[in-house]
Amino acid sequence: MTTTILKIVTRNLLFYLTFGLLLLIISTFVIWPILKVVSFAQLENFSELFTNSRWSQAAIHSLMMTMISTLSCTFVAFIFAYTIARLEIPCKGLFKFITILPIVSPPFIVGMSYILLFGRQGIISKQLLNLNVDVYGWHGLWLVQTITFFPYAYAVIYGVLKKSSPSQEYAAYNMGSTHWQVFKNIVLPLSKPGIAGGALIAAMSILADFGNPMVIGGNSTVLSTEAYMQMIGWFDLSSAAILSTTLLIPALGLFLLNRQWVGKQSYTTVTGKESYSSHYPIPSYIKWTLFSFCMFITVIVLLVYGVLFYGAFTTTWGYNWSLTFSNLDYVFSKGKELTNSIQFAVLSSILAGVLAFPLAFIVQRKKMGMNRFLDFLSVLPGAVPGVFLGLGFAIAFNAEPLMLTGTAMIMVIALTIWNVPTFYSTLLAGLQQISSSLEEASQNLGANNLKTFRHILLPLLKGPFISGMVVTFLRSVTCLSVIVFIYSAKTSVGTVSILGLVSNGEWGKASSFTVVLISIAFAVLGISQLFFRNKRNANDY
Repeated sequence: MTTTILKIVTRNLLFYLTFGLLLLIISTFVIWPILKVVSFAQLENFSELFTNSRWSQAAIHSLMMTMISTLSCTFVAFIFAYTIARLEIPCKGLFKFITILPIVSPPFIVGMSYILLFGRQGIISKQLLNLNVDVYGWHGLWLVQTITFFPYAYAVIYGVLKKSSPSQEYAAYNMGSTHWQVFKNIVLPLSKPGIAGGALIAAMSILADFGNPMVIGGNSTVLSTEAYMQMIGWFDLSSAAILSTTLLIPALGLFLLNRQWVGKQSYTTVTGKESYSSHYPIPSYIKWTLFSFCMFITVIVLLVYGVLFYGAFTTTWGYNWSLTFSNLDYVFSKGKELTNSIQFAVLSSILAGVLAFPLAFIVQRKKMGMNRFLDFLSVLPGAVPGVFLGLGFAIAFNAEPLMLTGTAMIMVIALTIWNVPTFYSTLLAGLQQISSSLEEASQNLGANNLKTFRHILLPLLKGPFISGMVVTFLRSVTCLSVIVFIYSAKTSVGTVSILGLVSNGEWGKASSFTVVLISIAFAVLGISQLFFRNKRNANDY
């Protein structure tokens, strides 16, 4: 009896110690940096948002770009998702590949390539058409953000369209409805959860975007770039805090709206046995129109990455087109930045997993009255724009007791915290698919909690854990906004070097650096795909 009580007390004590440690980490590295930025910006100084024309223009541009880019992103994403999920067309594999490219690339790659294509020395605008065009400004940023972020909306919309049953559509057609009536009254309403969820995710990404506005925004500054200029250009920390806090407010609003929408909406349209295995065919002219649209976007994306690879081996972009390997030599001479990028990405992805795993387990398996609060804290960093989070770390950890400024540790911790929501969501989804009856059966057969965890949960969560590590690694190795305020000469990474090269007009070297980072990202992605393929093959036996 005494031994049993001791085991229960020890188990509960271990649980509460783990819970307390997680709360301490989240409070220190999430809540504290947010409070430091918000408190640094004095309430009376926010009036400058209305009196300072530069700031008010930046706020207006941020909202305008978020609205129009979200609309165009969602439109393109829906066309891609509908075409891939519903139609029998060629090149589906190519279209799916196109939706992956922008996600595994540095955040400003599309803006940089757009300049190489259509800038004053662009290969299309200058060399082919002999035009002198200005690609900088809101119109260029609009196109670039559409191409960059439509894959984020596509992933959500595609999931909904893929799972929807065609039975209701067949019933409508059998009752004499036209294709337009079926689309308007059945397909579109059933797709609304995916469209709204995808639009909200795209809006959050666009609002927080730092790289593309920095590269191609021109005079159309947004809140993120204006905060960066106040901090780096004028060393005005107070103004940077005001602008970052202003950026945080709509970001949090979009985040809460997304959580509420996704939490309440049902993506299930029909349960039970399905009567139809394929969707009702649509007229050929509609099918090939949608195919042509997707192919047009695909060509643009391929041009973006094609010109990037071409520029990586060009002596001087726009003047000397001869091929050279000197740009790659420059990149490898900056081995420290590349090494930092990989090391920080590996460490942050591991730490994000170590932190996300117990968070997901407690929220999903332990009913303790604080699950929703802990869930909110776990995903909160996903609502914080990268620039804001980076500024928060720069302010919060620039003095004792946690003096981390200029160290590799602050880079790793910042990337870890930024990636926790992604890793946490992946593991939470994995846990939701594992019935708790498996654990109960194991314990009924005499296995303790540790054995059950080690032999039941861990093997079943291996796939989600590795998937989470891959995604967080890719996000970290291509990240810019989170670390732009906290890197030092010793801890600089590849994306920072690329931004500096772009600012100095050294397109060839910038292209080479980007090509190397993308190659690293695809190598990791390829290895992970090979792992999952081997795992599926093993399960077949």
